[in-house]
Amino acid sequence: MSLQIETSRVGPDVIVVQIFGNVTLVPENQVSEPFVGELLDTRPKTLIFDLSNVEHMDSSGVQLMVQCATAVRKNGGELRLAGASPRVARLFQMTRLDSILPLFPSVATACEGLTSGAS
Repeated sequence: MSLQIETSRVGPDVIVVQIFGNVTLVPENQVSEPFVGELLDTRPKTLIFDLSNVEHMDSSGVQLMVQCATAVRKNGGELRLAGASPRVARLFQMTRLDSILPLFPSVATACEGLTSGAS
């Protein structure tokens, strides 16, 4: 598996993490540490994981998302998931994790409401 990640800052407190490839059988801590830790050092209030280029995710990928969400919350932030295919979204719905890890149809919708104080 070749998992690729690109990041971009879309606001002063928002970082989008675009994930490419299959998120399966992820070795423990491959992505969540130190990658998420490095992102959290920049003090974003929100991380948005763009899953639109993820073709397949298994239970280890879901576990990785939960670990990342936990790390983000411990630092006072929020993790949002965006653009998941129906197949990937179904994993979160079946496990009811979509109730604690918000799924948005796109990065744009995941960003809505985050800059409500800005004009």
